[in-house]
Amino acid sequence: MPSDKTEAPPLPEPLRVPVADSHTHLDMQSGTVEEGLAKAASVGVTTVVQVGCDLKGSRWAAETAAAHEAVHATVALHPNEAPRIVHGDPDGWSRQGARRPGGDGALDEALAEIDRLAALPQVKGVGETGLDYFRTGPEGKAAQERSFRAHIEIAKRHGKALVIHDRDAHAD
Repeated sequence: MPSDKTEAPPLPEPLRVPVADSHTHLDMQSGTVEEGLAKAASVGVTTVVQVGCDLKGSRWAAETAAAHEAVHATVALHPNEAPRIVHGDPDGWSRQGARRPGGDGALDEALAEIDRLAALPQVKGVGETGLDYFRTGPEGKAAQERSFRAHIEIAKRHGKALVIHDRDAHAD
């Protein structure tokens, strides 16, 4: 095993049957999409689902799926993203960087964009959505719940699968 944590581990032996990876973040890896898909294919992973977690990532997922036959997309606002849109993210924890509070109107606009993206044929699902109380305090729960409910409606409206994230929120 490599001692450098930034270096990828060696590839495993190829699988005996084709496999789909149902939850990838190709936009968070080093190298190109083509390199990532080639590595995956070399071990038997022939299809990947690129999961969108914010507007930028969801747009990227849809564009990448349109450009690569082996990639399918899901689009959504991660549960931690909804409160950041509403209440702001002064420390820049998300990939969007630091931002000011946008309020409910900004969340409505973001969800409208997710709805538009979900209608695209290369988008197979809505997610990563759900509830996550690990990084979001009580002040963010309402935004998470509102976003999750909207994602459920978007998925139903477009006949898409739902990719649910649940962290420290299972009781809800």
